[in-house]
Amino acid sequence: MIRVLIIEDEQSSAQRLKRLLEASAISCKVIGMVESNAEAKAFFAGEHPAIDLILSDIQLGDGLSFETLRCAPAHIPVIFTTAYDQYAVQAFKFNGLDYLLKPVEEADLQTALEKVGSARSETAATSTDAIARLLDTLGKGAIHYRERFLIPHKADEYLIVPSGDVSHIAIKDGVVVLYTHSGNAFPLGMTLEEAETQLDPRRFLRANRQYIINAAAVEKLSAWFQGKIRIFLKGYPDEEIIVSKDKATAVKRWLDS
Repeated sequence: MIRVLIIEDEQSSAQRLKRLLEASAISCKVIGMVESNAEAKAFFAGEHPAIDLILSDIQLGDGLSFETLRCAPAHIPVIFTTAYDQYAVQAFKFNGLDYLLKPVEEADLQTALEKVGSARSETAATSTDAIARLLDTLGKGAIHYRERFLIPHKADEYLIVPSGDVSHIAIKDGVVVLYTHSGNAFPLGMTLEEAETQLDPRRFLRANRQYIINAAAVEKLSAWFQGKIRIFLKGYPDEEIIVSKDKATAVKRWLDS
């Protein structure tokens, strides 16, 4: 059985994780749920039940969870849950930390749990060190983000599109397409996931599975059904970009930063 501590300040997300864990084919037991860095530090500082895994959101109401998680016992692996709102995805991959995109899907969580279960000792041995490396990488500003796209235009020509000119990137009929603020559209020779990891997360956000948006292109938000929100982009009034209820708070936080 995998004993899990959940660190999450959004109650809906925390309860969803708890339900998914308890319904997983891999035996799991949630032994604690805390909502802030202060609560997490108090948990680690006191007498607490044994835990095998930590599922932690990155941005909590009282700050980032990275430093707090360095207070956790070194042998406990950490899987981050993230809305990719303003953090370096490259740094996670480079430092060997696992992460799940919010809202967390059952299949993704199952894969992460299998990884923990099959290689618990190896994962645990690197968890705290990996967090330290992540903090060091972010602190040094070592992450380089794409500044421009080289777009094939004609048989012997290429166009250069600065990242700042990108309104959004979307999957249309199975093709990844880059849209500019001026209304141009260009097919991209990469996946949406590849584009996401190359763009500055302070400026670009993966709104859902079909769209990456530039904050500078957002005109307004509106309430949608069942707690979801719709994003309206300048110059693209017909784009229907719907953000899930679980991710809505992170999107608002990103746009308000």
